[in-house]
Amino acid sequence: MSLTLMTAAVACGPAHQDAGKPSTGPSSQATTATPGRGRASASPTASAGAACGTAQLRWKLTLLADKPGKVPTALLSVTNTSPAPCAFDGYPKMHAYAGKGPAVWSEPKAKAPVRLLLDHGETVNFPLFYPASPSADGSCAIPVDDAPRIEVLPPHPASADYGASLQITGPRGRHVTPVFCDTIHMGAPRPQ
Repeated sequence: MSLTLMTAAVACGPAHQDAGKPSTGPSSQATTATPGRGRASASPTASAGAACGTAQLRWKLTLLADKPGKVPTALLSVTNTSPAPCAFDGYPKMHAYAGKGPAVWSEPKAKAPVRLLLDHGETVNFPLFYPASPSADGSCAIPVDDAPRIEVLPPHPASADYGASLQITGPRGRHVTPVFCDTIHMGAPRPQ
């Protein structure tokens, strides 16, 4: 199995619409990481593959901590369930909302997008950093007593790809009520 990472410079655009889009600037060097071996080798181009779509992906969202800090609050995992490899070009887009009311969106922590080539059965984890409890003054983007709906889209979805709904679970696999009080910052992907 191989995981191909290509980083490129990207121009900043609207935070919730252009986050994770590939750069149109000069190409950069690709990095190929082999899961489990901890090695990376440089190559001038990344392997090509069809874009990953929701139908071939399995998502999982796990709450790790309920206090903001330097450790991730949650972990978003994505697995390629199709028999063919697919390209995951950029960051997924995740949002939580309460009915027609308030919503919270994800945005990458880093400004350089990543190109991943996911082989069959391969999983990549995205650490998520966000406040999961109200601030000292009690404010929270989505009221704490609401149970927000969570949706995720792969990068650059096809026009008929509406993403997937997620349930958040605790570390032991039990469903928990999610609390999102501010922007969800998505860290760089990590192979599992």
